[in-house]
Amino acid sequence: MSRFQALTNSVLDAELEMLRERLGLEPNQKADLLREVAALAGWVVRQAEQGRAIEARRGEEVESLVHPAIERLRSTRQKPIGERLTLSDAETAHLASILDQGFEPTAELRETLTNLANPKRRPPKLRWKKPAL
Repeated sequence: MSRFQALTNSVLDAELEMLRERLGLEPNQKADLLREVAALAGWVVRQAEQGRAIEARRGEEVESLVHPAIERLRSTRQKPIGERLTLSDAETAHLASILDQGFEPTAELRETLTNLANPKRRPPKLRWKKPAL
């Protein structure tokens, strides 16, 4: 298992301590705190990547989660991938000659591409291991 160490300042220490207490963790459960916070942050990032707004509601009161990291995720999602590529007649002919030569990938590459193209393929699920006590 890898070790994680970070230099923190007093503001971050206080925030982490407050989170630890609110989540009902003991002072010696820093790894558990990191797992909990990472799981929550991962969920927030996945929602933002999918273009979903994250809101807190209490009765009629609604507050949206706003953070520079979420804005970065949304802005990269909304940016077009690239500009339209326009080729000259000579470039088009050259590209056609290259494509006409065919492509013979290695057996390993073929197997990898086949696995990636499999519609039943799902990415592995992230599971946290409980620490041995």
